[in-house]
Amino acid sequence: MRNVVQFVREALVNNFRELDRWFQLDEDLLHFKPSPEQWNIREVLEHISLTNYFLLLIINKGTRRALARKLDGLILMAPHDYEEKFRQIETVSSKSFGWVNPEHLEPTGIRDMEEVRALLKQQFAQCMYNLSLLKNGEGRLVKTMMTVNDLGKLDIYQYIYFLTRHIARHQSQMLELREQFEDSEVLI
Repeated sequence: MRNVVQFVREALVNNFRELDRWFQLDEDLLHFKPSPEQWNIREVLEHISLTNYFLLLIINKGTRRALARKLDGLILMAPHDYEEKFRQIETVSSKSFGWVNPEHLEPTGIRDMEEVRALLKQQFAQCMYNLSLLKNGEGRLVKTMMTVNDLGKLDIYQYIYFLTRHIARHQSQMLELREQFEDSEVLI
């Protein structure tokens, strides 16, 4: 299980590090919308923070429940097919399936970017803290249903990994927006 914890920790560190770089970009790029119905980068960052908030409600509750179920000295081993669920979660970072966001995950576009950045840093710290509490496999003791892409029941490590894949999905979206912005600048 230590490998799973390390794998998820690395995904967190890498995704949040990349995410933080988006806050250092030019305001024109952050506000750029190729079309009125598309989100700009500011809105994508806000959406990520909103989604993380709701995922962390589940992750935090699951962490508390797992720690309550923990038996001292018990180290849980992953089943032989454990990695398969992580491969299924990996598809979340692609655009291979459609997803309609619930209203509470829609960005307003008016939230202060420093507030969003601070919130994302807090969310990263919360995820890392949960992982530190679940270092001996306790995260496998609780499973919660994930309806996105019919993933089914996920344990806490898998839920945190889902959070990182959601970030990666939107990193790709922001890269596309940057490319579109640069192409529009060339046309001008």
